[in-house]
Amino acid sequence: MGAAITSTASTTPREEVTMMKRLRSVLRLGRQPAVKDTTLFDGQLLDQKREDAYAALHGMGIIR
Repeated sequence: MGAAITSTASTTPREEVTMMKRLRSVLRLGRQPAVKDTTLFDGQLLDQKREDAYAALHGMGIIR
């Protein structure tokens, strides 16, 4: 009398293993540190930004 409940989206064990491998590889990528490029220090740019910040703060009356 009762109908058997069947899953319409059945997966094989091989598909499950493949999906687990994909998930592990994606999760592993998040743990690897990013490749860091060497950053060159630009003193002239730093001085310019410092002067710009000082001028802006002085204009607002925060710095005398």
